[in-house]
Amino acid sequence: MSDARALVVSAFEAELQPLTCACAAAALRDQGADVTGWDAHAFPDAMPDGPFDLVLLSVQQFEGVERGLALAERLSAAYGTTLVAFGQYAQMNHRRFLETVDAVLMEEPELVAAELADVARRTRAASEVPAAITRHGMRPRPPHRRIKVPVPARELFPSMVHYPAHHTPYGLMGNVEATRGCHHKCTYCSVYGAYDGGVAAYDADTVLADCLQLADEGVRHFCFIDAEFFNSRTIGAKVVRRLVDEVGPITFEFTTRVDHVLSYGKELTELVELGLTKVTSALEFPSNRILRIFDKHITVDDMRAAVAEAERIGFVLYPTFIPFTPWIEYDELLTFEDFLIETGLARVTDPTALQTRLLLFKGSPLLASPWMEDVATKDRGLWVEWTHPDPRVEELWVQRRADAEDVGKVRCCVKC
Repeated sequence: MSDARALVVSAFEAELQPLTCACAAAALRDQGADVTGWDAHAFPDAMPDGPFDLVLLSVQQFEGVERGLALAERLSAAYGTTLVAFGQYAQMNHRRFLETVDAVLMEEPELVAAELADVARRTRAASEVPAAITRHGMRPRPPHRRIKVPVPARELFPSMVHYPAHHTPYGLMGNVEATRGCHHKCTYCSVYGAYDGGVAAYDADTVLADCLQLADEGVRHFCFIDAEFFNSRTIGAKVVRRLVDEVGPITFEFTTRVDHVLSYGKELTELVELGLTKVTSALEFPSNRILRIFDKHITVDDMRAAVAEAERIGFVLYPTFIPFTPWIEYDELLTFEDFLIETGLARVTDPTALQTRLLLFKGSPLLASPWMEDVATKDRGLWVEWTHPDPRVEELWVQRRADAEDVGKVRCCVKC
């Protein structure tokens, strides 16, 4: 019988079964804690009965920030116990969260699971957990090591069949992850804002164990939700090879950059042979000026070359874009669809891509950029609102936003 009860709560995890929470729960359980899981977004009325000795609150996406803050107050009032928030948007908004929670982890919870279990046993204060920031300061980070749990505790959360995003043209889709963070530093990106170019890699055995438990539930299509699949040139590919050996034919998809599509031809060719069908890549906008502002280190010619390379190798290049920024020109927006038709991307581009607007979240590296000097902004608390100097751009955004909502598509990414 465990001497400590812990609750792991997901504020929002991109309409998917909350994998990050399942990993944190597994790590705590591996330390002897009795763990309960709750997806508060998908099932808000299913609040678990306490008491609990420790509550972990996961805040991974911008859409979860306000929900997370409201949840923090609700959890604090309901359980009156130590409350710790984690996740990239908890990190970037730690001052707001510390108005309610006892600590915010500036590290992956699996890497400090032993210390968190001590908090649940009341043999350690939250302020003594490595990489925990409290109102009194922050503890040093633990030594760098890989994320390793026996298998993510998905059974503590609702089955994937309850989440519409898991039902795809490929059948039931399993969300898996080989790394967190990203070694690239695109200035608009929340992953850069939270990780500053750092990467936390999973142990390959953990990723494979997760894939195998998903396969046992009938999954044969896997989506690697890493911000950058090639954060590691070996982990993801190694897992896919072993998975195919274990369960037979599969299909899978992941996200990577245009320059990796161009430079990793050998790896991509092998991955297609193993079942790769789709690669999501953030193209942002076909303007070399915008790409420089975003520090993408690619050009419009690179985009065209990547589309051709994807066709040659045999996978679908699925693009995401951010057409509405403070620096775009109205005439450029009017020719955007011409670029999509010319490259053949119009066949696969989601309606969301035509209306996506740059999000200046709190902690965005762009806020310190000299490109922002002449941009009209207003602080909205959890983000900074910007206004384009050309009212026609704003009017076009409103129109395209409405068009995207009409077809039910307003989201482009599972990490922002």
